[in-house]
Amino acid sequence: MTKMVSCALTPAQSKAWDMTRTALAWHCPGFIHIFYTMCDNAGSRDVALFTRDVPIAATDGSNLLLNPDTFFKYNLNERIFACAHEIMHCVWDHCGQMHKFKRTGKITYADGTTLPFDHQTMNIATDLVINDMLIEGKVGTFNKDWLHDTSLAVAADSAIDAYRKVYAAHPPSKGGYKGTGTGFDQHLAPGTSTGNSPDQAMADRDDIEWKTNVAAATDAEKASNSRRQGSVAGCFERFLGEILNPKVSWQEHIQALMARKLGTGSWNWQAPDDQLIYRDIYAPSRSGFGCGTVVVGVDTSGSIGPKEVDMFLAEVSGILEDCKPKQLFLMWCDAKLHRTDECEEAADLNVIRAKGAPGGGGTSFIPVFDEVEKLGLKPDALVYLTDLCGAFPAQPPNYPVIWGNIYPQGKAPWGDVVDVPKQAA
Repeated sequence: MTKMVSCALTPAQSKAWDMTRTALAWHCPGFIHIFYTMCDNAGSRDVALFTRDVPIAATDGSNLLLNPDTFFKYNLNERIFACAHEIMHCVWDHCGQMHKFKRTGKITYADGTTLPFDHQTMNIATDLVINDMLIEGKVGTFNKDWLHDTSLAVAADSAIDAYRKVYAAHPPSKGGYKGTGTGFDQHLAPGTSTGNSPDQAMADRDDIEWKTNVAAATDAEKASNSRRQGSVAGCFERFLGEILNPKVSWQEHIQALMARKLGTGSWNWQAPDDQLIYRDIYAPSRSGFGCGTVVVGVDTSGSIGPKEVDMFLAEVSGILEDCKPKQLFLMWCDAKLHRTDECEEAADLNVIRAKGAPGGGGTSFIPVFDEVEKLGLKPDALVYLTDLCGAFPAQPPNYPVIWGNIYPQGKAPWGDVVDVPKQAA
């Protein structure tokens, strides 16, 4: 497959694109989070791929492709809408779905109905669903020449439900869609932007990572509600269904929480891109690290066996490899702190574990939090393996805490609790 050819922006276009990203970050922080974490376009500073190989805008399910000669003819709020539109195609994996339907040539419904697959009809259907969602969420400004017809599809519809209604009202055998409005984008086969085959691009898509970042995007929208009228967060929560509430293992649950609180190594929100700062609005800069400091606490009281410690540290080390912390501390504690190990990288957790887990007495979590304060650490997160049967600090710290709980009835007065299955002896 031929890779799309990128083109350079003029100074005026570059300025307009910076304004678009800044406005998207201010008005729609959830969308900008997904944009920066999931749509990278091989390291381009622009994040989106600018190319004249598409008429206006397009996506292949991973990246945004924009034609600068036509895209910048829209005003700022319309550009915000268009970018959010493409991002939602990526979130819902519409391009991947279309490729699967094209391969089988049909769409089968739960009631036994089967319809032939028509690519243009599905294009219309998915655009109608996304546009109604963005209009309801007050994301940017909808251009009246685009597609919007609630008699055919609304935000709550799935792509295939909308397809059935559009297909019935405008059969492909009779020329297809003849309603008002037109689509402004193309839905390309997966891998088109990078030159990969569709099957390879679909195999490379990490659904867990997408779910994690959609959940993080929703958190960003909730956090921004106080400074904005309206709420895009409601759209994310109502319309993304299983994407926001997946049934995941405890490892995936911790991974999701870590990613929400720490990010990944691709972009650093703590260090703004100095070329994209406007008042108090900014975009992230590139970084080799996802966060600064992470502390891992291990309850070494008599109720925590070596199998739990081995299993937990092995999984957490893998999760932290994705977070790429600058500093990593491992603290061993029962009723008192026995040892603090500083790791150079996440993989060192298992090496340090080989020294043995000191302790075996009662349980108090307070010494670990006291040690963090004593060392002057400002962790981005603290992860603690425990049965939650011990003394807690009177007040929560000013950093996120994730409890890896091995006791089903365990409760914590604050922090995020993830139930970890106890290992058989």
